[in-house]
Amino acid sequence: MKLNHYAYLLFFISIIFFSCEKNQDQVYQNQPITNASNDGTGSPILAGRTSTGFECPETTTELTAGQFFNSGDVTVTNDQNFIYVTYTTANGYLLTQTHLFVGGCSAIPVNNQGNPVPGQFPNKTVHNNSTTYTYQIPITSIPAGNCGCIAAHAVVIKLNELGEVIDQQTAWGKGVRINPTGNWGMKFSYCSCIL
Repeated sequence: MKLNHYAYLLFFISIIFFSCEKNQDQVYQNQPITNASNDGTGSPILAGRTSTGFECPETTTELTAGQFFNSGDVTVTNDQNFIYVTYTTANGYLLTQTHLFVGGCSAIPVNNQGNPVPGQFPNKTVHNNSTTYTYQIPITSIPAGNCGCIAAHAVVIKLNELGEVIDQQTAWGKGVRINPTGNWGMKFSYCSCIL
């Protein structure tokens, strides 16, 4: 008789355990990713955004400053609705501007000589010495299951202990030159995944 009571008790405990676990997954699944803050420019950023397990694997490339210096990374991922492009600085560099193009490779804004024009990129933000910034781009820019190009440009600086600028560089997400015979502006490919 005692064995039956223990069997029933274990049965009810397992039901409660698994039902609680399922409800927690539903909370994460239905929780929207929201713009948590901004950097004072009025442009939203996704500060502290964490993966809920419903995003694609990340693609990361170096954020190359002045053609030779590692100033951080550019990381890209997507979910069903958006492509997320995150600039993260390193080695003492800080963001003062970012310019971003996401879409078909032939649609990157260029001048008559074929060199990229970051000021004409559709996504741009002025920063107050930020260390990270995330753009949220509609998935229609590179529809799920398709490939396109990302041109991630930035202006980065280093400050001394007095807060004075001691170095300023143009930076690009490392890839291939947009114009093989022109300036060093780069693009890299990104294929959005299907969830």
